[in-house]
Amino acid sequence: MNATFPVVAELVRRGERVVYFATEPFRDRVTQAGAEYVSYGDPATFVPPAHTGGLYSVMAWSMGLAETMLPGLLERLREIRPDYLLIDSMCVWGALARQVLRLPAAMLASVFVPNPGVITVDEMVRRAYGDAPKEVLLAGIGGLDTYLQTAQRIDRRWGTQSPNMVEFFANRQQLNVVFTSREFHLAGDSYDASYRFTGPTLLAPDRCAESSCGEAPLVYISLGTIFNDRPDFYRACFSALGEEACRVVLVTGTKVDQGALGPAPANFTLCEHADQLALLRPASVFVTHGGMNGASEALWYGVPLLVFPQHGDQHLVAERVAALGAGLVLRPPDPGAETLRGTVRRLLEEPAFRECAQTVGQSFRAAGGWRRASDEILAWRAS
Repeated sequence: MNATFPVVAELVRRGERVVYFATEPFRDRVTQAGAEYVSYGDPATFVPPAHTGGLYSVMAWSMGLAETMLPGLLERLREIRPDYLLIDSMCVWGALARQVLRLPAAMLASVFVPNPGVITVDEMVRRAYGDAPKEVLLAGIGGLDTYLQTAQRIDRRWGTQSPNMVEFFANRQQLNVVFTSREFHLAGDSYDASYRFTGPTLLAPDRCAESSCGEAPLVYISLGTIFNDRPDFYRACFSALGEEACRVVLVTGTKVDQGALGPAPANFTLCEHADQLALLRPASVFVTHGGMNGASEALWYGVPLLVFPQHGDQHLVAERVAALGAGLVLRPPDPGAETLRGTVRRLLEEPAFRECAQTVGQSFRAAGGWRRASDEILAWRAS
């Protein structure tokens, strides 16, 4: 959602009335962007479980959410009578509502999306489950069964055609706005003209001068807001970097008792939350789970990444960062302190990583950001 707010504000500034469906924690962000807030209902409904069956489990959970929400959503949309829909790439209920109401729609993607013109369902299944352990395969079969049963009920009731695996995660519409650069996206050159790669929608200030950022390099560590319950990893960071010639800011989130981690080294600062952009501007290395937003923010500033992926598309982000030379990857299970220390040292000492990260950041800025995304939506709307 964060990627959409600057676009919404720009659309409103240009005269569009924007109605934004969200949950209560996002009300202020929606209204601050100038949109009208409409509640989806209980925010807890939208907190995903820890999926154990891979992509099919994600599909099953999302389709269950769609079945619950569609009646009320369709009723509200008929009242609002929108001219077009803007649908997140993971919003299957938006794609189903588009079919029922026969409305034009554009897709907004803040994560990598598969190319339905290139990848087949068989290939995507192989990628998702080819090396998966038995328990993941069994849970995935259960997820597929649940998905199919739910999809059939929805299709019978509403006359829709529910998506297969590729269609589900692509969510391709008439216009597809992707909030990264074509250079950073996986196989970016393979996407047709319906895809517009507009770059991250950051309202980012300039990077501070290196000379003003302190003598010791800054290593910033954050595993985001969802997959951050990793006290074992944080202790490994203590051991790995406690005696290194660097400053470390470690953001633990609220799920970890900082006191239970043991005493932090003198060069560490621990906090539950932080102003991420303010820390990334002077940072020399970002240790991250590989969420698209955080990775994009770091690369915008040319900060090399040490990616420790935890779930889903984070593995794809890690793969792309490594392929472009903009960072290194730590593979689960947890690395030992020696591995962590060695990879951070490489990122600090080898200038090629920063140079490659800066190249990716330049591609982000050249893509146009929220103004270009707004241009593309309004041009499509007028066509």
